[in-house]
Amino acid sequence: MRDQLSARSDLLAQLTSHLTGVDVAGLRRRPYCKALPPPVVAVVGGRGTGKTHGFQQLRDSCGTTTLVAYLDCADESLRTLAAESPESRSTVTEALRELGIGFTGTGPSHQPTLRTTRLFAGLVAAASSTWNADQDEQIAAELRRLELISPEQSNWAASVQQWVAKLMAAYASLPVSLTPVQKFVEVSVEVLIQELFQRSTRKAVDWYGAYPGAQGSAQRGLTLLGQHFRLGGDQRLRAEYFLGQALRADLDEAYRTFGGWLLRTGRPLMLLDNAHDALGERLLRDLLAYRAEGRSDRVVVYAAFRRGGGQVLREGRRLASLSAAVGLAARKKDELCEGPLVVVPYPPLPPAAPETSDGLLSHVDPDAMLPPGLPRALYRFTGGRPLVMTRMTQAIDELRAEQQPSLPELTLRSLLSHRSTGPQPGPTVAESLREALVPEESGELLMLLSAAADQRAAALLIPQSASVDAADLRQVMDDDGWPRCSLHFVGDHCLRTLLLHRLYHLDANHSSWLAAHSRLVTHYASGRPGTMASGVVRPSFSHQYHHDLALGRTDRAVAYLAATIGRADTADWLADLLHISSAPSFEALAERRARAFAGGRGELEQRVERLVNATWLAQDWLELPEARVESAVHGALYALRDDVADSSVLTDAAASWADRIRGGRPLRECDCSRRTSATGVSE
Repeated sequence: MRDQLSARSDLLAQLTSHLTGVDVAGLRRRPYCKALPPPVVAVVGGRGTGKTHGFQQLRDSCGTTTLVAYLDCADESLRTLAAESPESRSTVTEALRELGIGFTGTGPSHQPTLRTTRLFAGLVAAASSTWNADQDEQIAAELRRLELISPEQSNWAASVQQWVAKLMAAYASLPVSLTPVQKFVEVSVEVLIQELFQRSTRKAVDWYGAYPGAQGSAQRGLTLLGQHFRLGGDQRLRAEYFLGQALRADLDEAYRTFGGWLLRTGRPLMLLDNAHDALGERLLRDLLAYRAEGRSDRVVVYAAFRRGGGQVLREGRRLASLSAAVGLAARKKDELCEGPLVVVPYPPLPPAAPETSDGLLSHVDPDAMLPPGLPRALYRFTGGRPLVMTRMTQAIDELRAEQQPSLPELTLRSLLSHRSTGPQPGPTVAESLREALVPEESGELLMLLSAAADQRAAALLIPQSASVDAADLRQVMDDDGWPRCSLHFVGDHCLRTLLLHRLYHLDANHSSWLAAHSRLVTHYASGRPGTMASGVVRPSFSHQYHHDLALGRTDRAVAYLAATIGRADTADWLADLLHISSAPSFEALAERRARAFAGGRGELEQRVERLVNATWLAQDWLELPEARVESAVHGALYALRDDVADSSVLTDAAASWADRIRGGRPLRECDCSRRTSATGVSE
């Protein structure tokens, strides 16, 4: 797993090396695209596919060679800080402050420290729109909060104290009558320029003379920015856009001088994680608008999105893979830089073959104490999704550290229920994964609909009190980058299993689970099957027995399969069997095993019941691929060869199903399983 993650990170590192011109993660330094500005690279992949891991690895590996800033656009702390003073802060200003801190704190030790003088001055001007003569402590606190992007960070506390004292004196000289807000902003900016900026940094502040309406005066430009920010609406949008330009101008200035070119080894790198969030889209739109005006900057920008749709990516140049982007960047004609925006899918993990999957957990199981089939079962369950794999392997490592005596009997079910020990035990593995993967606002509703096969069935399960319908929830999953499956409303088997796990354990008596599946049994039972002699069975019939099994009832499913076993198309009969026995279940495992492993021929219904339970076990995403299940399925199929119209179908199935079980692959193909077998990860 670590090698596969590393291979994907190497692709990002190669592309970054081309675009920034620095040695990334030990890779040979490569000539970078000469075109300015370099394109924005939008990386698209669903939840848990490893985009954050890749971005954070880039931040850590590049931070010692060039200027790097990482921003999680969905970070709730940005909204919290903005809400503390909504008239003088916004999520955009908090994001720019965070990016400024990232850039100023990175780069080689021999490089001069980046000065974000323009950004600092603009944020102070925006903050000053709420200041007055009674707020000396609040003003000092705000300046201390901006220390890491201030023009001079040595002895900053003393500088703040002196500046606030002079600011209070300036406020005191204003007329006693009611003073308009803009006058406080004007005074604040005047004192700011006179007292905080030395001669070398005042030139940078002169840049604000280009602010709309400033007429070349930096003081007037900053004053207008502060006033516009306070006004809100389109005026605030204008001010925020100019603040973004200020950060880019600070970065450009760092390379403009002769010394800057000599000492700075590569272009700065901006990493926008969760850029599908409204904040991320806003930052990207502003950046693209700035470049569309014919202006250039040196910043290399990566932005992570959960899906490739949306307005901001609509005009982007689509590439088939990250490898294709690397290939274009390596060419001399700057082919990657032909457009302002490049959209690439985040590369999926390759599938884990039986001979390689056993090594997935070697780093947490050096003594080979885990069940032999666990790595394959884990890969099948997660689809190779890095976030899920990482959390579950962490749980195995924790159990191993605790020297659990039952480690050789470890199952995926016990892993999902594992809770980290400590003074304050955290959530279970299943709880932490759901929190990370499921949209918070709709997670509980998706749990209630997780048993549904399609949107129509989902509509039957949604509570009447819900403010959204099944179509809305389908759109939520689409927006979140979750794939669709023609046979499941929740089209990713890992997410679906986690939601079903929650539904089953929601109540002590499993009443929510029973109610959902009982409702679906009733729904599908209302449509009676067609004539048995025709060999055609309405789909609702197999759906009904599928949910019967989820309720722990096998009698009607067995009776139906025994009655139809002689139908003309044996392959269709097997398809019905697989559909019915793909039912989710979290109980009576011992009973299912006993019936699956019973052996012998017996009556027809007994043999069918054995096959139902054997295929039920084989299709359980939380069961391990083991020899007993393989033998049970193989034997149960052979025991029914004389009862079907075409025995060769069962003979072929016995061989192919045994091979699938041995390799940890699903018996029943659907969009969920095809993604897993084809790519190793749900895209």
